[in-house]
Amino acid sequence: MYRSLLSLLFVPLLAPACAPAENISEAILPTRHVVMLTDTLQTGHLVTDFRDSLLAAGDRVLISGYPGETAEELMARLPWLLQPGVDLFIYDQDLAGKPGEDSLRNYLNRMAHPAKVISLQQLFVD
Repeated sequence: MYRSLLSLLFVPLLAPACAPAENISEAILPTRHVVMLTDTLQTGHLVTDFRDSLLAAGDRVLISGYPGETAEELMARLPWLLQPGVDLFIYDQDLAGKPGEDSLRNYLNRMAHPAKVISLQQLFVD
């Protein structure tokens, strides 16, 4: 009888009921889904390094854009870019200028999409 009671006392030592999650960083910091809208042929090391830092932080990053893209062409691609879970758009004004960024913001507001828009130039000035 004492042997079974004694073995029950060791169970909490081997497998505590209040053990922390195995990967606590995922529980605290959820993965963001980021779309970087930039001219993919003219992106330099600065943009690549920034993308790598986002990936290292656990974010999922998609880079989209092509040379000479207009605001209208960008808006035509938005339904494809607005995959479920996209949290953040990082917009490069060198892609389609300020009108492209304004169109992106207006489209997201009109669709009541919760994603934020940040200007790439603003990130590197601050």
